[in-house]
Amino acid sequence: MDNFYIRKGVRPDIDVIKKIDHSIKTSYVWQMQQSDNNNAVETRFIQTQLPREMRINYPHSPESLELHWGEYSEILVGCMNQAPVSYLTIDSFFSPDTAWIKDIVVDELWRRNGIALKMVGAAVAWAKERHIDRLLIEVSSKNFPAISLAKKLKFKYSGFNDNYFRNQDIALFFTRDLRRRASG
Repeated sequence: MDNFYIRKGVRPDIDVIKKIDHSIKTSYVWQMQQSDNNNAVETRFIQTQLPREMRINYPHSPESLELHWGEYSEILVGCMNQAPVSYLTIDSFFSPDTAWIKDIVVDELWRRNGIALKMVGAAVAWAKERHIDRLLIEVSSKNFPAISLAKKLKFKYSGFNDNYFRNQDIALFFTRDLRRRASG
């Protein structure tokens, strides 16, 4: 991984990064269970093993990247030997105190090499440089690798939105507080 680096995305990157395989393979999902009685509504997500490994389509269309390119606060591109192999999009327009990671995509050939960890680390650094207090990651409830990544990086589950994505998947939100704690 000596030849891996992260840089700011530029418009010519679009043609390369939209060709990256955005689908994921998983044997687990987070299944939503809800109960509703007179005094309370309870929603739980339970890690559920699938009967076999499945390939899940990414909830955002790679073609929409070009449409929304100028709407992101930042696009980070991870390169191996000068060729883009990953990207991450950040939106900080929604709330002045929160940056929102909308996409984390790593080419299938380069997955499980720590690239997503480095990409999120770069997003954390980007947010801290701008004195942003919180970083939020949105993922599909079917994207178990991304859920695992968020938990590994000490992001805490902070909510969901049913039918959030165009494909009607549930969005899960994980948040990490970036404020420095006073010691003592």
